Amino acid sequence: MQATCSHLDQISPDRPVPQDVCPTCVAIGSSWVHLRQCLTCGATNCCDSSPNRHATKHFQESRHPIMQTLEEGEDWAWCFVERLTMEPQDGTFQVVDPFFEAGLWYARQAIDDGGSVPFPAGAATGDGFPLALWESTYRGRHRAGTLDPDQVAELEALPGWTW
Repeated sequence: MQATCSHLDQISPDRPVPQDVCPTCVAIGSSWVHLRQCLTCGATNCCDSSPNRHATKHFQESRHPIMQTLEEGEDWAWCFVERLTMEPQDGTFQVVDPFFEAGLWYARQAIDDGGSVPFPAGAATGDGFPLALWESTYRGRHRAGTLDPDQVAELEALPGWTW
């Protein structure tokens, strides 16, 4: 993981005002679930939960890497190339990793409840969070040299954690 996306330079400050419809869906008489805006050209498209997935198709055709949600009450962006979720912070976008944060919380709870790391293969929490998969994911990133240093520090702070 990294602190930011390498495609931020492709965000245009001169984008048109986003539309309140997916124009491609309207043109073909289809519906959409949520809307996204391309941060390079400003095109408004439907999300991947929509039947036609026009935001992804726009990326595949244009190679414009970043889209932002247009949903009320949400403020995040997605880089298709690097597969990163980002949130605005200090005038730019910063990568967020909700899977890491959730897993860290569950790991702390499991350890507080008497569990220990490494977690058993297939371990999951009572509500289904895949704790063993989470641990394996971040151990793999550490081996690959792609784990964010702050995440390394947080994992190493877990009682019993070793690489």
